[in-house]
Amino acid sequence: MKVMAFSARPDEAAFYDCYEKALGLELTRCKDGLSLENVNQTRGMDGVSCVGTCDLSAPVLEKLAENGVHYAALRTIGFDNVDLEAAERLGIRISHAAYSPYSVANYTVMLMLMCIRKAVYIMFRSHTADCSLGMARGMEMQNLTVGVIGTGRIGRAVIDNLSGFGCRIIASDPYPAADLKDRVEYVPLDELYARADIITLHTFLNDETYHMIDAGSIAKMKPGVVLINCARGALIDTRALIDGIESGKIGAVGVDCFEGEDDVIRMDHRYESRVTNHDYIILKSFQNTIVTPHVAFFTDQAVSDMVQCSLESLKLFAEGKPVPLEVRAKH
Repeated sequence: MKVMAFSARPDEAAFYDCYEKALGLELTRCKDGLSLENVNQTRGMDGVSCVGTCDLSAPVLEKLAENGVHYAALRTIGFDNVDLEAAERLGIRISHAAYSPYSVANYTVMLMLMCIRKAVYIMFRSHTADCSLGMARGMEMQNLTVGVIGTGRIGRAVIDNLSGFGCRIIASDPYPAADLKDRVEYVPLDELYARADIITLHTFLNDETYHMIDAGSIAKMKPGVVLINCARGALIDTRALIDGIESGKIGAVGVDCFEGEDDVIRMDHRYESRVTNHDYIILKSFQNTIVTPHVAFFTDQAVSDMVQCSLESLKLFAEGKPVPLEVRAKH
């Protein structure tokens, strides 16, 4: 089976070597993301391995189909970059990846602790030799209520991590997990907004969740609320978030993703000034915000899992076997 991996990074190389051999694949690697400009490189390939920043819109999928590509397997959980209806129409089967949920869950709790202990403020001051207490007084986790939006694999892992801190945990999910009900209190979303001192997002991005955190939902939250997002940037209306920080309604923010991030992440901007995402620049400027470039997933275990999931799914597709991680258009 011939496969082309797009957005192939050097840190994935050892895992490609391992699973290419184990699965008997003929793998070609491309450091660039899949796009209309390079889709013709897939001629003669059976499948492609992609990430969330690759272009899998209808025009690209049509070119893939013309080139004889039958399968596209993502190395990411999110698949909102894929036109699933076009893929179905063209006969291209799609899968996403599952990877160690603790990569993101551990990072999430790290951001929570950094926010409630004002870590960025303290580190900035220490660099100028200011060792006074100043405004560095923080909060303790066991005194707080944490609201978890979405209790899938990552949300569940966050709950596992938080259970050791003694905090109150409330959650909101359209499909409550029966085995979590003795550990968390499931509440309606508006109640979670009203009660939580910290709110963390772990849900898919779709039409229903797009900008779920907007001016209206922020108005329902407690003064000084801490917002954490290690899921998808567009879950939050960035302009409303900035307004909430400036008004003092939002006490601290820790985000590993943000709207328009595709023009910023995975690139070195040190020697050029072409970062034109103004909301991103503003968000980074506050002393009570932490903005990182979508790296919560980035652990050795998770990267290995992503490559393995993607290549194994392609192999199963080609063999006509069930693919547990296949995704389809909703009808």
